[in-house]
Amino acid sequence: MNRALLLVPALLALSLSPALAQSKCFSIREFEGWRAPDAKTINIRVGQTRYYRLDLGNACPMLTEPGAHLIIKTTGSDLVCSNVDWDLAVAHDTMGSLASHCIVKTMTPLTQAEADALPKKYKP
Repeated sequence: MNRALLLVPALLALSLSPALAQSKCFSIREFEGWRAPDAKTINIRVGQTRYYRLDLGNACPMLTEPGAHLIIKTTGSDLVCSNVDWDLAVAHDTMGSLASHCIVKTMTPLTQAEADALPKKYKP
C-alpha cells in the first residue's frame, strides 16, 4: 500500500511534463518512409501525417547515396518513444554491402508547418 502511495505523485509529475506530453509514441509498424538531407539527419514519416527529424550522433555517409536503405531492428516492444528506442543501420541494395550503424541522438516531432516547409526531395 505504501509503495502505491509513493508511486502516484511520481506518475502525476511525469504526466504533467511538457516534454513527455509532446513526445508521442508510435509502433514501428506505422513507419512509412524516410529521406536524408545529409549524413547526420533523417526525416521520417509515421502514418500519413506525422513527421519526425532524427539527428544522428555519428555521420552515416551511405544515407545520402543512391540505393541506400534503412535497417530497423526491434527487440521486445515495437514502440518508439524517444531516440533510445531506435536501432538503425544503413546499407546498400547491392549484394555483400556491409551495414553501417547509425546512432540516433535526438528524435524531434515536427509540427505540420515544419513538415510542410521541408523541401520536396527531403520530405518522406
